[in-house]
Amino acid sequence: MSLFFKFFANYTQKTNRIIPGNLFGFITILLFIILTFVPVSFSAQKNKGVKNDLFSVCFPTEQDGWACGRWGTVLNSTDGGKSWTKSHTGIDYTLNAISFTDTKNGWAVGDEGTIIHTKNGGKTWEIQKSPVTTFLMGVSFADTKNGWIVTEKTTILNTTDGGKTWQVQFCDGDFILKDVSFCDAQNGWAVGEFGYTYHTKNGGKTWKHQAGFFGFSQESFDMVGGEFLFDVEALDPMTAWAVGIDGYVTRTTDGGKTWQHIKDSIIPKSHLFGVTSNGNGTIVFGGNGNMVVSIDNGKHFSVSFVEPHIKYGWLYGITQKGTNGFVAVGKESWIYISDSKGQSWQQINILGDS
Repeated sequence: MSLFFKFFANYTQKTNRIIPGNLFGFITILLFIILTFVPVSFSAQKNKGVKNDLFSVCFPTEQDGWACGRWGTVLNSTDGGKSWTKSHTGIDYTLNAISFTDTKNGWAVGDEGTIIHTKNGGKTWEIQKSPVTTFLMGVSFADTKNGWIVTEKTTILNTTDGGKTWQVQFCDGDFILKDVSFCDAQNGWAVGEFGYTYHTKNGGKTWKHQAGFFGFSQESFDMVGGEFLFDVEALDPMTAWAVGIDGYVTRTTDGGKTWQHIKDSIIPKSHLFGVTSNGNGTIVFGGNGNMVVSIDNGKHFSVSFVEPHIKYGWLYGITQKGTNGFVAVGKESWIYISDSKGQSWQQINILGDS
């Protein structure tokens, strides 16, 4: 507190201003509150027991999985999501997406151009240099060498050496790309703001704009554009699903030549943040308050049973774990695992520092 008293003393001497006694007392009390309580609230974000939001999850095998989120959080499971432990990353930046190609090699990306990599299953993490300092939103690795990251300003980054070097592979416009997904080292999609959708069939040497638009109405001059997309899942070179704002679901079965808006009364008009598939006809969507599933490749949909319900919360990242169900993560370290068809979900209690 003495530093603040000195500051006000110097202030009055240099400016010849007098602070009334009652005002000075008020300021003193206010500063005491700020100094006493505000630092605690900030540091508490990193204390044990705090449940940090999780934004992404991946399972390269049915048993081994990783999730990431705020404050550099990375969690690891070796029993199919039933229990989780924290992996110490050494960073405090929010991590928005994570991708593992096997049980050893993984990457997580996030704010301020953050890229971290592990080659020993998360025991240690190393920082990789990004060519941009923007917020990195999505990451997808087809194998241990070839990976892609999407970010702001419609920018896509690429590595062909496991992240030892990253370069800007594509840049177009000034929109946010939210996610990228590759089904193999050649075929992938990137999606984001205003429905902008890009596709490559040659490992990113060329990216083609397939959907999305932005402009202004000539009549009202109001802003118009496509639906905001949050996530995309590439199933094979011809098939991909994407989800977004207000229950928007779209699909391509012809490599992106056409995209079909899936309209079904079962799909709620709430934001869908994640989509995934087990490759055997089951498609799962999740987001703000609901989980939705189709077990016949999108012909019919149903709302999944979730216990406890997520009516007043959200799940953001969703992934399959082989053929043995799905895992979803979200608000305040929420982690849910499903049955084999994604029709029933149960929350997993996370204890300790997350």
